[in-house]
Amino acid sequence: MEERLSIFIFNHGRFGEELIKSAELITGKIDNIQAFSLLPGMSIEDFYETVKEPVQKKEGKKLILCDLFGGTPCNVAMMISLQQKIDIVCGVNLPMLIDVVLSRGSGKSLDEIVKGALETGQKSVSTPEKIQRG
Repeated sequence: MEERLSIFIFNHGRFGEELIKSAELITGKIDNIQAFSLLPGMSIEDFYETVKEPVQKKEGKKLILCDLFGGTPCNVAMMISLQQKIDIVCGVNLPMLIDVVLSRGSGKSLDEIVKGALETGQKSVSTPEKIQRG
């Protein structure tokens, strides 16, 4: 049986929780996913302590999707990735998350899933006029 990819979303505020709910409106219930929210008043140490154990105890392949490169959630993700093999993608948006979720179980490698996430995330940022013109 194929190893299931664990998805973590590290973000400012409750963005990740709502992103998961939005994705589930399209894909149905998503398993093996968890959002961690950096809330007002939390230090980098507080956030690290919140995410460290849940991420470390998951077996198998892991992917952290962050909202913003260089922000506290991303910096904590990079700290964790120094301790164990975890891929990180920054700039998560709804199309990217849906792409990752639908790619799990497809036989794609983690590298292919990450590449697809980056492509989908970037291609989905556009203007309606540009899309209509082709």
